[in-house]
Amino acid sequence: MEFYHLRSFVAVAQTGNLTQAAKRLYSTPPAISAHIKSLEEELATALFTRSSKGMALTEKGQLLLTKAQATLDSAVDLVNLAADNQHEIIGSFRLGNNLSVEQVKLAELAINIQENCPGISLAIHQQSSGKTLQDIRAHQLDGGYIFGEIPDDFVGITVLAQQITTIAPLTFDCRNALTSAELSQQPWIMMGEYCPFDDMLREKLGSDIQSVLKSSDDGTRLELVKNNFGLSFVTLEEAHVAEENKTVQIIPTLDFTTPLHFVIAKSRVKEPVIKALLQEIRILWALSD
Repeated sequence: MEFYHLRSFVAVAQTGNLTQAAKRLYSTPPAISAHIKSLEEELATALFTRSSKGMALTEKGQLLLTKAQATLDSAVDLVNLAADNQHEIIGSFRLGNNLSVEQVKLAELAINIQENCPGISLAIHQQSSGKTLQDIRAHQLDGGYIFGEIPDDFVGITVLAQQITTIAPLTFDCRNALTSAELSQQPWIMMGEYCPFDDMLREKLGSDIQSVLKSSDDGTRLELVKNNFGLSFVTLEEAHVAEENKTVQIIPTLDFTTPLHFVIAKSRVKEPVIKALLQEIRILWALSD
């Protein structure tokens, strides 16, 4: 049994798709398929059921997945234990992000990791704060950026104070909706999937908000506002860009500032890859330990 067979098995189990697994492992679908076939032959059991929708784990495959992941993790831990410095650490870090690439300096982070931790690969998942917390708890992510309070089972680094404002369509008559009471009567595009922005909106306007649509993606909400579906919260930077492009207008009545944190699970703080990423985040944002 080869380690690359196990890596392919775990990747297909997590993605349910040969093509996606191949992309994750920088391989090809035929190669991944061959690895799975070899592993099934060696174990004398079917690990997946195949259909037009993809590949799903069999009952036996589900039982073996946990062991396979533990075996791979142990191998990486062994190498990292022997590493003398951060430059020698190997592994991957799946990062949840709730802002634009520019706002959280993702390009700079990727460059720094290539230079300082070349053995660590970075995978970015664009999603809401709540989804990031959920996925870290489920071990589908390793860390990420969130707004709101840091839960008790997490540790975090506060990287900046983010200003949030309200945007409205150009056709919206702001003269008739400048107070909180008036804004509460307007249609809103909310965030959904648990987002602190929704909690702040309810705190300011009450629970009886007319929510016409929901999207955790800032770009999608911006487009919906442009197309006259309602009002929404976005970061002040994005709002200014859109206003300068004459696609929305800003309503400052509900403006607030919220901290942006980078968080990881408290139970994983001693893992070499996690420690390395936390150090890179501190360097990126010029923060002391």
